[in-house]
Order: sequence, then C-alpha cells, then structure tokens
Amino acid sequence: MPPILQAASQSIRDLLRTPGVQSFDECRLRNDRQSYVALSRQLVQAQFVLRDWELTTRLWQDVASREMDLGRIINLLYCCASPEDDEAMRCIDEGYLALINRKDP
Repeated sequence: MPPILQAASQSIRDLLRTPGVQSFDECRLRNDRQSYVALSRQLVQAQFVLRDWELTTRLWQDVASREMDLGRIINLLYCCASPEDDEAMRCIDEGYLALINRKDP
C-alpha cells in the first residue's frame, strides 16, 4: 500500500477511536437486551393478554431457535410488573444478569 494511503487509513482509524464511541461489547449488550425485551413484550401480549396459544408457541419456538437464555426471558415475563416501561425492564434484566455467571453453560 502506498505511504499516502497508509497515512490516510491510519488517520481514519484514529478518528473512529474517539472516547465517545462505545465498545463492541457495550453495543452487543445493548442490542442483546433490546432483543430480549422485545421478545418478552411479544410473549406477554400473546400469552397473557391475547391468550393466543399458536402465537405463544411460535414465539417460544423463536426463543429456542435463537438459543436465547430461557431464564432471562422468564425473568422478564414474570418479574416485571410493567413490561411497557423500558426502565423497569432494564432494571429487571440487569438484576438477572448480575445473578448469573455468563460462562456457565
């Protein structure tokens, strides 16, 4: 690679490493949490509000096919009194994650 391109490439990489940029793990955790919260809300609606057995079954199959943590889903379903509240769901989820060891199978 020509020296001018190497210098430009390095400059671009340096710009992307600003302190305000979140780490990959932080972004993954946020996206992971959003997936769990969204699916938990869908399950609350299907299972408790609509009492739709087929939709509930499909959603649980989605949980299984995505190999999601069943304990985490169940915790969000049964421990959060207001699943529409983002802050409440986040607190419940953080509480669960603090109790488990992510390295356990």
